[in-house]
Amino acid sequence: MRESSADGETAVDWERRYEQMARHADVLQSKNHALAAALNRAGKELRQAKSQMASLGRPPENFATFVKIDSSHVDEEGVRHAAAEVILGSRRMVVPVSSLVNVDRLACGQTILLNENMVVVSVRGLPITGHVREVVQTLESGRLLVADQSGQSSVVERASALANQRFERGDRVLVETSGTLVVEALPKEDEEDLVLEEVPDVGFEDIGGLDAQIDQIRDAVELPFLHRDLFERYDLKPPRGVLLYGPPGNGKTLIAKAVAHSLAEGAGSANGVFLSVKGPEILSKFVGESERIIRSIFERARRRAEDGKPVIVFIDEMDSLLRTRGSGVSSDVETTIVPQFLAELDGIESLGNVIVIGASNRVDMIDPAVLRPGRLDVKIRINRPGRDQAGDILRHYLTDDLPLADGMTADSLIDVMVGEIFRRDDTRHVCDIRDERGDWTSIYFGGLISGAMLRNIVDRAKTAAVKQSIVSGAEARLDAHLLGAAVEEEYAEAVDSIAGANPQQWARLNGLDVNRAVELIPVKLTDRIDDRRD
Repeated sequence: MRESSADGETAVDWERRYEQMARHADVLQSKNHALAAALNRAGKELRQAKSQMASLGRPPENFATFVKIDSSHVDEEGVRHAAAEVILGSRRMVVPVSSLVNVDRLACGQTILLNENMVVVSVRGLPITGHVREVVQTLESGRLLVADQSGQSSVVERASALANQRFERGDRVLVETSGTLVVEALPKEDEEDLVLEEVPDVGFEDIGGLDAQIDQIRDAVELPFLHRDLFERYDLKPPRGVLLYGPPGNGKTLIAKAVAHSLAEGAGSANGVFLSVKGPEILSKFVGESERIIRSIFERARRRAEDGKPVIVFIDEMDSLLRTRGSGVSSDVETTIVPQFLAELDGIESLGNVIVIGASNRVDMIDPAVLRPGRLDVKIRINRPGRDQAGDILRHYLTDDLPLADGMTADSLIDVMVGEIFRRDDTRHVCDIRDERGDWTSIYFGGLISGAMLRNIVDRAKTAAVKQSIVSGAEARLDAHLLGAAVEEEYAEAVDSIAGANPQQWARLNGLDVNRAVELIPVKLTDRIDDRRD
């Protein structure tokens, strides 16, 4: 019989109640642990929020540029107190330096941080942005006289990193935003982009159809370099400049490169220098910038020639740079560019190693002061090739080692091409041009041919042969049919190119002997080109 308590509960009832209470205690303990974890997370999030609030409430710091230490002393407690001269925006001021900053490591030009109390609290590197200026002069004190692109001058100090830097007139520098401190020397990227320095690999043997012109320029340019002693013996001054002029695409640039190549070989090693100047790109919208670039180009040529190297300064499209002053053709920037060029050209007479070679399609547009004897002494006209010259040019591009049709040689194909090009009938009639007297002149394809067009004709035929080889799976051979079709295509482009052209300018550009052309009528093409291809 089970024992019971006074209220009637047995031991089993007490055991069951105990187990229930234990389970309830476990639940309460689990909830307590969860609550404690939630409180911990809430505390952590609260601390993070407080940290973020403190960060967001932090006063702004100012970027400034360090100039120098104004004062420094150590107190009785051994604490160092320093004040620095800094540039903040356009303000120059003296501010205290935090004891946490190593004063001995501060250098002029460094970027620093100032707190809300204007105390130096942190040190950064050199400024990476600012104003670009050009050095005009280095003063005795070491400061620099610089100018902006408008020509306005100012005197600036140097950063510590540039204390021993040597600056020359025309060098570009980076000035920090206040405009009082130079922090970096910049490369002359603009001149490097505008001048290509090279030793050309083009020789006179690579040029066809210009034997007479090559003899002229070799006499004018090579002899003074290769036979200096004879020129001195006869007290003969070498020419300072040569002008190559004539219709486009006939080898003016090739001749200039061949001269530089020949001079390099004649000097004993390939150490001649060819400076190719991009004439139109020298022009700048900023006042004085074009003149500065011209000065730097000639200064570079002088430096390269100091050790006896022959230096060719080749200026292509010279008419775009040195137009007649006061002509009104352009914005009259030539009123300052031409005098600057003439001053530099006159200044190279003391250096017998520099010669200027200019090339132009429109010699009538070049200022007469540039063309007078004593400057561009030698003027060589590069004419369009005739029949014999065209054959010589074609022999450089159409050779016997190419896949030719059976029974054909390069010379026989060239004869066919020359006959096709210089045919004077309706199939090669390009246009009629009338002068102011009312006289009409018929222009044929052969009268407009150039060395560049001859090469293009051969390239057209070669391209057609490559396509045929791909389609047929067998090697196509160059024959009269392919070359004749290439001539027809080039002729068609020549006719198309004159549509809407100004008669007088077109005649001058192509070197045609037409007295003041006033009307230009191109012929209408027929379907014979498509027939020829079929």
